[in-house]
Amino acid sequence: MSGYPQIRLRPNAERLLIKGHPWVFSGAVGHRDPNAGRGSIVDVHNDAGRFIARGTCNPGAEIVVRILTRQGGQAIDAGFIHSRIRRAVDLRVNNPLLQTSNARRLVHGESDGLPGLIVDDYAGWLVLQLHTAGMEALREPIVAALLDIVSPRGLFERSDVGTRRAEGLQNRPTGPIAGDEPPELIEFHEGDVQLLVDVRQGQKTGFFIDQRDNRLLLGRISAGRSVLNCFAFSGGFSAHAMRGGATSTLDVDIAHGALSLARRNVAANGDAPSRAIAADAFAWLDDAAESNVRRYGVVVVDPPSLVRKSRDVKSAMGVYTKLNRNAMRLVEDGGYLLASSCSTRISDEDFFQIIRRSASGARVHVRLLARTHHPADHPVDPAFPEGRYLTSVLLQVDRD
Repeated sequence: MSGYPQIRLRPNAERLLIKGHPWVFSGAVGHRDPNAGRGSIVDVHNDAGRFIARGTCNPGAEIVVRILTRQGGQAIDAGFIHSRIRRAVDLRVNNPLLQTSNARRLVHGESDGLPGLIVDDYAGWLVLQLHTAGMEALREPIVAALLDIVSPRGLFERSDVGTRRAEGLQNRPTGPIAGDEPPELIEFHEGDVQLLVDVRQGQKTGFFIDQRDNRLLLGRISAGRSVLNCFAFSGGFSAHAMRGGATSTLDVDIAHGALSLARRNVAANGDAPSRAIAADAFAWLDDAAESNVRRYGVVVVDPPSLVRKSRDVKSAMGVYTKLNRNAMRLVEDGGYLLASSCSTRISDEDFFQIIRRSASGARVHVRLLARTHHPADHPVDPAFPEGRYLTSVLLQVDRD
């Protein structure tokens, strides 16, 4: 016996777990040991009592257990956490695909075998997010391992995410944990593009690191073209376009504060004309497509996730279709559309159909030149399809 409390599953409920899936949903639980409380380590057994896996428990959540190991002899202790974080860091530090930037994700939750843990590195400053009760309970060994393995300039916490509320947790106050306190804005680079990130107020951990490959792609196609960047946030796409030789950039985002930083990021990478408009990008695109006053050499559309639950997929596909149809109407003949979806439940095939319908509605002909997904520091475990959230396409738009 391991000494950990037990969760016993309903008959045949172990099938996904045996295939490597890291979650046990509440409907799969047949019996729970009363000692299996929120944040505790538990053993998961099938209905016949055979050990399946070990993980963290939250009996009040939809996901009752998040798997850490399938080895019955492996204790979940400081040594285990250190080993998992070391493995995740080594995957990034030694990866030749990740040498273009000094900002990268070091720990990516389930795909690194640490469900609920996110750690991003901005030029030696680490930003930590603990999303789940299980990771909250393991906070002390996580912090110790990061300090030992990475030796960061400073460690800053941003566990102010909505997923904590679903776990029955309060938001932790943001702030420094160890080392020096980060500057107001941290400087980092992607290729030869210089960028600033606000880890205190920026979305997620401060910046959307997962769009790095698309920003680098945009920089390669922007020379001599005007660029419209919708849902611009802090202007990362426009900064790459400016460095790539764009003739002008226009950022549209609803957040005034983010646009203030966007102006600085764009100005640091070139001196072509640039503008920023504080507006709801959905409504702005509606108006711009209707008036059809101006077209752009490149349009970037990277909206927030539009799907929270499975029942939202149909309506979200309609919103995505309208959004991309409007964007296509604003692309010059022979120009490009770079479109993304970060909605987990929108599959590659769904997004392909969205693009097909958008082109038909816009009465344009498009050719798919490139399709991208997650960068190497955001790996996807094939046993965990829910981790496959980002899909993007680069299209050329013609009207003949």
